[in-house]
Amino acid sequence: PFDEAFDGAWLRRAALGRRVPVKQFLMDSHVVTGVGNIYANEALFAAGIDPSREAVRLSAPEWTALHRELVRILSAAVSGRGSTVRDYRTGTGGKGKFQLSLLVYGREGEPCVRCGTLLAGTHALDARITVFCHRCQA
Repeated sequence: PFDEAFDGAWLRRAALGRRVPVKQFLMDSHVVTGVGNIYANEALFAAGIDPSREAVRLSAPEWTALHRELVRILSAAVSGRGSTVRDYRTGTGGKGKFQLSLLVYGREGEPCVRCGTLLAGTHALDARITVFCHRCQA
C-alpha cells in the first residue's frame, strides 16, 4: 500500500471484473498486502463506502477516496504499533495503540461517531465481522 504505483487508479484497474464485496477485495493478499479485517472496516467507513458493494461497481472518485483513507489508516496503525484487540503484541512484547482510534471495528451496536445511527455488524461478507454504518456508508 505504500508503493508509489499504488493509487486509486491502480485499485480500480485491479477491481475490473471483480464481482466480490469491496471489503473482501481489499483483504485479498493477491491484490493488496497488509490490509486485514480491522483496517478494511476502518478504511471503508472513513471513505463512506458500503463494504458489501461489488468492487467493480465503485467509481473512480470512490477508489481515490478509499486509497487515501487506506493509506492514512495504515500509516496511523504503523505509527500506533498496530492494534491490540485480543492478543496481538509488538515485536518487543508491548501492546499496539491503534485500537484506541477505531471508529467502527469492535463497536457493533454502538452509535456512529458521525451520525449517531447504531453501527451494524455482519459475518455474511467473508465470515469475519464487518461493522458499518447504514447511513454513512451508502
